[in-house]
Amino acid sequence: MPKKNTIRVIQLIDSLDAGGGERMAVNLANTLAGKVAFSGLVCTRKEGVLRSLLNTKTVYYYSDKKRIFDFVALRKTLNFINKYQVNIIHAHGSSFFFAFLLKLVDSSLKIVWHDHHGNRINETKHLNNKILIQVSKYFSHVFCVSNDLVKWSKTNLKINSISHINNFVSADTNQNISGTFKLNEPCIVCVANLRKLKNHFNLINAFKIIKNNDAYKSWKLVLVGDNKNDEYAQSLKKLISNSSLTQEVLILGQRSDVSNIVNQSKIAVLSSDVEALPMALIEYAMAKKPVVVTDVGQCAEVIGNYGKLVAPNDATALAEAIQFYIENPIEAEKDAQALHEKVNNEFNPNTIIEQVIQVYSSVI
Repeated sequence: MPKKNTIRVIQLIDSLDAGGGERMAVNLANTLAGKVAFSGLVCTRKEGVLRSLLNTKTVYYYSDKKRIFDFVALRKTLNFINKYQVNIIHAHGSSFFFAFLLKLVDSSLKIVWHDHHGNRINETKHLNNKILIQVSKYFSHVFCVSNDLVKWSKTNLKINSISHINNFVSADTNQNISGTFKLNEPCIVCVANLRKLKNHFNLINAFKIIKNNDAYKSWKLVLVGDNKNDEYAQSLKKLISNSSLTQEVLILGQRSDVSNIVNQSKIAVLSSDVEALPMALIEYAMAKKPVVVTDVGQCAEVIGNYGKLVAPNDATALAEAIQFYIENPIEAEKDAQALHEKVNNEFNPNTIIEQVIQVYSSVI
């Protein structure tokens, strides 16, 4: 089996906007630096706030891809690959197609594809998945962040080498995070991009129930995540306004100092309709926050008995679970500490990185 000093790998990601897959690409690139011969990250289409989290040991390149078939971006990326003698492309999410094009030019490249998309199992007939299925024969391995995605990949993709992998929070990445933003009131935090599957409407309706109790008058809700100000975001803001919560709900958008905000919050929440293995949940646990999450994807497996699990799209149940932790701070602290220990053990970066390196070694 090849040794670690022969592994020269790039993480390939389409954007560095704040998202779970993007954050995992950064975590892997940072943590692998110094553990393999070369670790880099290539962003193909759009730079974003997560670029600031790359450490100095991680070699970075921006392809500036303008279209699906951008041969200038392809050539420049190949020059980067050749310069650093890269032999593995670890492609995340939708970047699989650019990785495929790179391999068409240089057949010696090995593609490891990493699937973070929790709703893929409901989108098999979508064009993107039809393309994915056809090009998957060029992959050397597939990582999936949930058991449902493993099942989907084994059923649909033209590759047999498929495995489950956990997300993790990188200490190296968190060391790059700083922030001066201060929360002056007790806060509930939700780290999730403003899009339909995250169902912030459910959370706002739950928060409205909570705020009906004068005992919780001082509590605020903080929403952290990409805000495209699209129809979903506009409708959400309208609900907030119509619920007389404009002064109670803070929409912060994308942030590079997410851990700073989570650390200052009292309770951490996810109200999604669909998830795979949300990075935010791992970050909540590592920050020792009591968590309330919907029963989707791997969330139940992550929290075990050390958090509150509620049915999706049930604002009353969500409100009651949050209120429990507000009213029982000792129980909240106990659960938060236990969940931290569980996640620190089961989602340990060193263990996961060794799993990744073993796969890299097996494909070259």
